Amino acid sequence: MIWGSLAAAVTLVASLAAPADALPAPVWMCQDTCGPATATYPVSHDQVPLDTTDVTGGPAPASGPKVDCFYVYPTVDNLPNLVPAASDDEFAQSIAQVGMLLPRCRIFVPVYRQRTLPELALSMITKIPPDYSTGIGDVEQAFQYYWDHDNTDPATGKRRGVVLLGHSQGAAVLEALIQHKFDGKPDMTKYLVSAILLGGKVVVPTGRPDGGGSDPKATFQHVPACQHATDTACVVAYSSMKPGGQTPGSDADIVRVPNDPGHQVLCVNPAALLANAAGPVPLDTILYTRKLVGGNDLNQYGRISGLGQSLTVPNYPTGFARFHGTLTGQCKQATDAGGTVSWLDVVGGDNLVGPPQVNFYGLHALDFNLTAGDLADLIARQAQAWTAGT
Repeated sequence: MIWGSLAAAVTLVASLAAPADALPAPVWMCQDTCGPATATYPVSHDQVPLDTTDVTGGPAPASGPKVDCFYVYPTVDNLPNLVPAASDDEFAQSIAQVGMLLPRCRIFVPVYRQRTLPELALSMITKIPPDYSTGIGDVEQAFQYYWDHDNTDPATGKRRGVVLLGHSQGAAVLEALIQHKFDGKPDMTKYLVSAILLGGKVVVPTGRPDGGGSDPKATFQHVPACQHATDTACVVAYSSMKPGGQTPGSDADIVRVPNDPGHQVLCVNPAALLANAAGPVPLDTILYTRKLVGGNDLNQYGRISGLGQSLTVPNYPTGFARFHGTLTGQCKQATDAGGTVSWLDVVGGDNLVGPPQVNFYGLHALDFNLTAGDLADLIARQAQAWTAGT
């Protein structure tokens, strides 16, 4: 499957050089709000169903002060988006991952010229690192525009806190943005509520939250892993796997640091932060429905059919379906002949997300949805903490 190739390809080191072909101006999918727009999925962007069917009757979601969310979507394009414009497929994937956050924060989603699915598949085969520099340039340009024109609250004249969210290639692009704009820059990190980077590959020294300023192998030197639910200016990162009590296979590059016991891929479970627990904890899973993605009996995945894996897409009249506690999750770490392995170990819900599998992409396409309710509650807690400290 192409998506599995993507999961491996994003683990390769990308070129961070600034692109020579910068856009005249940022192109936005969402700039504060996500509609109306020209695309027709499923009717128009301002009519997307964002309500939720609560299948399991979990606790009410937390509320908190609104902040800004700057989100970068994963690899969606099969063909290069040479003249950037938001496609229905990009919009569907974005709303499926972060639509539940729209009531919680002003959301900003730039369109960027990403490496395509076939390009990343080829990178995996040839072992030639994908060059993300064009996409990095597009996203950094959009973030700078947001920072200069949209971040200041017109009512108070003060800057707003911002949550950075990205998945897969989107997470890799945001890693570069954090390195360039935030890491080691206290005047910027004081506005960073948190960075949620899922399905990428944030590397830390084994047992430490960041590089501490002297570790060139660490992704960040001064932006640490989140260790408590009220920590701010910190990182939540994981790649989800369901290996059924086994260690993910030797080809699971996205969760491995080969031949280096001194470093590991960062795994932070948002549900564990909220519960202040280290062991397996219930996950607040929010899955997209067929209605949200335009699916039907013949193609339940609709606009995101290339990314579905073994998910059974719920068929409800709402945009999302919530399954609180159907799955449990725990960050696990192991060392084998291939190096250190760190992953979010998911158990349960075979009827929803498929049976255990040790293959190299795991539950990559569902990284955001598996803990979506937990992420929303965590952002609310972090936003409250950030607001109290400003």
